[in-house]
Amino acid sequence: MKANTEHKYKWYEFGCKDATYLLTKQNFVTLKTSEKGLLKFHMFTCGKCQKFVKQIQLMENLIKKTIDFNNLTLSIEKKSSINQQLTALIDKNQ
Repeated sequence: MKANTEHKYKWYEFGCKDATYLLTKQNFVTLKTSEKGLLKFHMFTCGKCQKFVKQIQLMENLIKKTIDFNNLTLSIEKKSSINQQLTALIDKNQ
């Protein structure tokens, strides 16, 4: 059985895949100081990851506006509306 290994980062090997992982991780736990530094530097220098963060924020805002969290079932009309709006956002940002 494989041992559970923690992510280990070296600044010269830190890429978009690592940044995406840390962006997701920070929603659930507090990042270590070293992780925060690597992520901050990467985000400052990488336009693709900056665009990714903007797209995620747009989708989260759209979902918050569209979904009634007191009633988590969605009608077919709402599902269609979300799909159309997400498609428009993706097409706009490509």
